[in-house]
Amino acid sequence: MDGDILAFAQVMTVIVMSTASFVVIGLGTRALWNRGSSKQPSTRTPSDDARMERLETAVDTIAIEVERISEAQRFMVGLLSEALPARRAERVAELASPDKSGRVITPY
Repeated sequence: MDGDILAFAQVMTVIVMSTASFVVIGLGTRALWNRGSSKQPSTRTPSDDARMERLETAVDTIAIEVERISEAQRFMVGLLSEALPARRAERVAELASPDKSGRVITPY
């Protein structure tokens, strides 16, 4: 056999096998999808309703606590932003004054 014909046969074999694999994967996916969607949804019981109620209460409680945490963080940022310029000015004045040897330390 000629080398070009052999290469063509190999390429075509790969193409055919890949196409067949995609078809098999697609059909398998479709079968699984149909089997999964054919199940009837389960009926809810009173215990499920109670569990959902507890879950809703827990989520509401967590939301309130997260809101409190964010409020506390905003409050602390406000306090720190008010106190920071005053502290910075004190530190700059301290560094700009000459030390015992007469040198001035620049605040940079």
